[in-house]
Amino acid sequence: MQRLPILKPGDSVEIIAPASRCTDEVLSDLNNLLESWQLNCIIDQAIFGNDLLCANTDEIRFNLLRKALLNPATKAVICARGGYGSMRLLPQLSQITPVNPPKLFVGMSDITAIHLFLEQQWQWPTIHGALARDKFSPESIHSLKSILFGDVEQISLSGLPLNELAASDKVIEARLTGGNLTLVQTSIGTIWQLDGQNKIIFLEEVGERGYRVDRMLEHLSQATVFKEAAAILFGDFLTGNEPNGSSLVKPVLERFAQNSPIPVAQIEGIGHGYTNFPLLLGAVAKLQLGERVELTCFR
Repeated sequence: MQRLPILKPGDSVEIIAPASRCTDEVLSDLNNLLESWQLNCIIDQAIFGNDLLCANTDEIRFNLLRKALLNPATKAVICARGGYGSMRLLPQLSQITPVNPPKLFVGMSDITAIHLFLEQQWQWPTIHGALARDKFSPESIHSLKSILFGDVEQISLSGLPLNELAASDKVIEARLTGGNLTLVQTSIGTIWQLDGQNKIIFLEEVGERGYRVDRMLEHLSQATVFKEAAAILFGDFLTGNEPNGSSLVKPVLERFAQNSPIPVAQIEGIGHGYTNFPLLLGAVAKLQLGERVELTCFR
């Protein structure tokens, strides 16, 4: 896996929307944020158009994704939002010769599909995160900026073990992969199916009730996606309440962990919540297990 480039003032970056569209106001605010960091921001006029489900047609979204990834004048590609539609572009993306050196690629949620493709097919490390100031805390955005500009060489986040294997005093060093649970499950049987062998698999989700979370985890288990993984790391699993207002998500995760033959831990503050710290996917990470777990991602 290659190393990420470092942004500096004056560099050019491109904003794309390979899945759903955001509002014009959110796009403008993202542009203003990047320009406040003294970056030259490129937004194609075709970023938004008419489509049944997505920010624009598959053809136009793919062309903009390809252009952004191949453009030698830019150092970063920032996804405006997730939503739906990234996976529709991957069959075409598989026809492109991988580009080296890698660019900074930032996104989350539905963008998990592109993360998995770039990590596994192009050997690019990528960044799980977002820069939407209307959704995420200033601290979260500052943390992501620090990674983009190389102000930090590593980030560390702490959490709790969910089973005895994760509570034992042990260090796991392995590549970090994963993203949104729905998209990871959707990858099964595709060219971008998550390869979890000897890796730490990160999963987060929002708006899914307990039985749906359980079904997705069970599907991944039966599909042997977790079979040779080094560990499983849950981020935030938010909302997804039952009709009576209660939630079964936490006990579902706990039961899964207790039945898992590998360490399972959870670190809050990664996912769709107001606090959303970035992760470096595809890169080697260190997971310190014990009464408290600590994940360290290296740039």
